[in-house]
Amino acid sequence: MADGRAVAAPVLRMVGQVTDARHGWWRELLLGLVAAGLGLAGFWMTGPGVAREKWAAVFAVLAGLALVAVRRWPWPVLLAESALLVVAGAVTLAGTGTAQLAGAVALGYVAYRCGRPATAAAYALFLGATLVDALRRGAADVLTGGAGVVRLVMLAGIVAAPLAFGRYLRGVRHAAEAAEERAREVEERRAAETRAARLAERAAIARDLHDIVAHHIAAIALRAGAARYAVQHTGRADEAVSALGELRDTAGQVLDELRELLEVLRDPEAVEPADPQVEPGQVIRDAARRVREAGVAVQSTVPSALAGVPLVVGTTAARVVQEALTNTLKHAGPGAVASVDVRVADGALLLEVLDSGPARQRLVEPERSRPGRPVLPASGYGLNGMRERVGLLGGTLTAAATDGGGWLVQARLPIRENS
Repeated sequence: MADGRAVAAPVLRMVGQVTDARHGWWRELLLGLVAAGLGLAGFWMTGPGVAREKWAAVFAVLAGLALVAVRRWPWPVLLAESALLVVAGAVTLAGTGTAQLAGAVALGYVAYRCGRPATAAAYALFLGATLVDALRRGAADVLTGGAGVVRLVMLAGIVAAPLAFGRYLRGVRHAAEAAEERAREVEERRAAETRAARLAERAAIARDLHDIVAHHIAAIALRAGAARYAVQHTGRADEAVSALGELRDTAGQVLDELRELLEVLRDPEAVEPADPQVEPGQVIRDAARRVREAGVAVQSTVPSALAGVPLVVGTTAARVVQEALTNTLKHAGPGAVASVDVRVADGALLLEVLDSGPARQRLVEPERSRPGRPVLPASGYGLNGMRERVGLLGGTLTAAATDGGGWLVQARLPIRENS
């Protein structure tokens, strides 16, 4: 919808520059001077044997100068031009051409600025003034009979031309404004959805933070108690020193992991009671098992080294695998083939989830997929949320279709040396 705004903006600018009363008055002044000049030119270029009528020049100048205010006050200008047209036709034999031209311009502005009832009234007014001028010029004989009806219809059509142009510009402006408004609403809705996804992801990170704190603080308390017991009851300093060293290492690890998470937590109320701590490797194996039971042939490789990575890194990797397998089941369906590869290399945790895409021939019967049974506890945040979460840990996540019609998700999560 950003393209809609890109198309609507220049249209609105173009129409606004022509019709908006808030723009400079110099365009209308130029238009009025040109119209008045044309009227005077017609007056001075009167052919031989035709008497010049001074009032004709006066009416031409007045009709032209009235256009200076047409953009700000189109209705009063139309009334003035219609009156000049009728009066000029009654007083002079010439001098109504400028009033006719200026009245047509004013009618177009009324059609653009006003609604249908006002536009219809303006059309009737100007058509009536034009007919009065034509009848006073001796056109009554050409407006009678069948041919006269045709000429009358043609005259009505000519008078309607500026009205149609004004209504067309009005429709263009309304369509452009509607397109711009729709594009703005789509952008606002997209921003709100992105913000909601981020808040939900931060709530999940907060739950992981709760898990990390509970796990490590329990270990710290246990080792501190062991050190105290060693000092008070056994008198063995080496045991106390060993326990204190382990306590220091654990405290350093939890501080590093807390540093990675605390900067992204903004709403303390979003933290909910966490589920019991589950080892990330087990989460991955359980996810593969459940998808396998639903009819997707999953092969998973989870190294034992996963247990040694920082808890926040392992938990994030498990969530990414869980989300990727959920998408495999949702989009590829039973009968597909998938693989999960998790490994530790070059100071980073690397994971890859690959599926074959929808199976051409299902390898399992529909009832084996157990549609009534929840297969995976989806993360609920999608790959965009997972990508943000991986990025917060300094990693990268990519997801793309494969040449064979499947889907590949890859992530790299750095493991800090001091974790």
